[in-house]
Amino acid sequence: MANEGMDRRSFLKLGGLIAAASAAMPASQLLVTSTMASSGSSKNSIQYAMTVDLNKCDGCKVCEQACREENNVPDLEAYYGEDAKRYTPFWLRVAEMKQEINGAETEERPIVLLCQHCEKPPCVHVCPTQASFRREKDGIVLIDEHRCIGCRYCVIACPYRMRTIVFRENPIPPEDQNTKVPAMMNGVATKCTFCAHKDLEGGEKPACVEKCPMGALKFGNRMERREDVTRMIADGQTLTLRPNLEVGPNVFYLGLSKNEGAIEKVLG
Repeated sequence: MANEGMDRRSFLKLGGLIAAASAAMPASQLLVTSTMASSGSSKNSIQYAMTVDLNKCDGCKVCEQACREENNVPDLEAYYGEDAKRYTPFWLRVAEMKQEINGAETEERPIVLLCQHCEKPPCVHVCPTQASFRREKDGIVLIDEHRCIGCRYCVIACPYRMRTIVFRENPIPPEDQNTKVPAMMNGVATKCTFCAHKDLEGGEKPACVEKCPMGALKFGNRMERREDVTRMIADGQTLTLRPNLEVGPNVFYLGLSKNEGAIEKVLG
């Protein structure tokens, strides 16, 4: 689907397909082995990916805070109170989920959610201004804030609910912001970038990976056989979210059960 040809009817059709697939698909089928979920058909020598080992994650949310500090993402609830929670932007969040096994729900446990940096990102297809794009050299999905008009098409199209719109001016003082990251603009879409401002090719990692005290997050080039993420994905023990949509997510989870019963509620 070409961006130039995206009209209202096409957008509504795509949205309907996504909604129908999500509603009709049993929750237990939202997760499959990574080898089935993504073809890894990148033509380039770099395709960045992340693995999240939920067996190691204890829900401490250090990754959330590290992401906010590194990327100047304000916690508006902390600044303006509980009423600001509904429009607080985020790039990464730790949600609580339950598993359903043999008809019984287990205790809640954390799951780390962020942009999945899809190989076929719906957000890119629906963007009327081409503000959303997939960077060819490494597969990272980004947003050109100067092109974004805040139409929210991408927010609706994202099957992982990992985009938000900035509704308030950033209250973080300029002197406390990371100057390597562009200031967040009001009225536009925002999301995780895998810390694309860093020297990823030189070995730097996203802030969430660097700061995770449990070593639950791994990051690397999945086209390179020596990378930890490549070996973990190749083992066939990782799962991806909503593979039925065939968008090729590049975030892979260890420790999830195929009997996952509440992932629909987690993703919203």
